[in-house]
Amino acid sequence: MSYTLEFKELPSAWTGFLRAALARGTGLKPGQSIPPIVARCRGVVADAEALRKYRSLCNFRIDGKLPPSYPHVLAAPLHLQVLTHKAFPFKLLGAVHVRNAVTQHRAIAANEVLDIEVSVEGPRPVDAGLEFDLVTRIFDTTGNVPWESTSTNLIRKGSGGGGKKKSGWTPPDWSQYQVVESWQTPEDIGRRYGLIAGDVNPIHMHALAAKPFGFKRAIAHGMFSYARSVARIIPPGQEALKLTVAFKRPVFLPSRVELLMREDGQGREYLLTNAARDTVYLEGRVDPVASSAAGTPAPSEAPAPAAATTTTKKTSATKRAVKKTSAKKPSASKTATKKVAAKKTAAKKAAAKKTAPKKGNASAGKRTSAKKTSS
Repeated sequence: MSYTLEFKELPSAWTGFLRAALARGTGLKPGQSIPPIVARCRGVVADAEALRKYRSLCNFRIDGKLPPSYPHVLAAPLHLQVLTHKAFPFKLLGAVHVRNAVTQHRAIAANEVLDIEVSVEGPRPVDAGLEFDLVTRIFDTTGNVPWESTSTNLIRKGSGGGGKKKSGWTPPDWSQYQVVESWQTPEDIGRRYGLIAGDVNPIHMHALAAKPFGFKRAIAHGMFSYARSVARIIPPGQEALKLTVAFKRPVFLPSRVELLMREDGQGREYLLTNAARDTVYLEGRVDPVASSAAGTPAPSEAPAPAAATTTTKKTSATKRAVKKTSAKKPSASKTATKKVAAKKTAAKKAAAKKTAPKKGNASAGKRTSAKKTSS
């Protein structure tokens, strides 16, 4: 059975997290998949004040465009609707965001009207448990997809979320990277970012709220650390790009972090680490993609946005009107040509009538006239 949720406006993130706190999850039997659940909202425009605060907190420049990480924030209320649906088999507060991949085909204007669609796929068995994907597509008013992402989440085997270091960790070759920036992540950054992004998961809010989930202190949102990193890593002026990131370790609050980068001829690779170099919090890439002014065409199974449908109807009506007008009012050149042809035909008929034989040869005269006219 499949489920489709349609919203006229974005639902409340607070209500979504309340539902998440109460959800228990039924689990899946071996071989079962997560049922298809889709959530859509049409006519979404980014709130100007929330966007300003997001830019300031994550250090994005003001350029009239949405930061490439911001559509994830716009879609977050729909993520919650999917993950707290009665048919979703897992408990949301036990899920861990492990990877994220974004493809931005073109920059999105800050005041652009957008349609958002979120769907869920999976799960897949992995060593640590089960992974599932949240797929987000942003549609513009023409029905194209300028931005899309896949967020991969993990349902761990057993309980706990503190995440002890894996034995046998091999550090990267630090000599290939250079430090490009460092910053302090204060104790309240989880609350500040959470209020802006609508992600009020207790593990980010306060140390006391994080401890029941296995964390010694509150941790920064992975999507904050990611956004703060790509704001520095993205080359100036590059708008069509692919962003990939793996969330390796939690950033405990407060902490000081360092951003390292290297270029490999294709794109930029970055690591978020600490001064001691004994852990990696994030590792990711920023790569250019073929620029598309419109974005990719919408998937065939996805409905066209309302604005696009209206535009199509108006265009079709205009074409029909032009066609009718053309049929009723032929062009001046065509009218003149027809008049000349009519005069020639009349002249030929008159000449044939004068040369036509008398009654006995009427049939022959008609044949002669016809022959001359057809020539």
